[in-house]
Amino acid sequence: MQNNMLEDLKNIMKEGWLEKESRVFKSWRKRWFVLTTTTLYTFKAEKQYSNPTEIIPLSTISTIKSCQEETNRENTFKIDTPETTFFLMSNNNQEKEAWIGAIGKAMVKLHMKKNQKDDDFD
Repeated sequence: MQNNMLEDLKNIMKEGWLEKESRVFKSWRKRWFVLTTTTLYTFKAEKQYSNPTEIIPLSTISTIKSCQEETNRENTFKIDTPETTFFLMSNNNQEKEAWIGAIGKAMVKLHMKKNQKDDDFD
């Protein structure tokens, strides 16, 4: 896994601080988020790419959208996967929209690449 991750981290599309709600204690924790062409990672420290606290393959994300009504907090959005829902918060609306856009775009690209590979076998 470590080798794949290091290879994947050569393809960073976006990175920055977001807050993530912890699943157990429901408290918000600052994490360094790194979006690559295939995965969303979270780390405890900026640009310290080891021991990720989360590894979210983009292929497992079903939806990503604003969720202020759900969290009663400004600038929040959520990422749904079959296993869990991640609640995230950015510093401002512009940053939130940039993350939603970047992750959405990466998901579309990955899906198109997968479909291209599937077409190669037809």
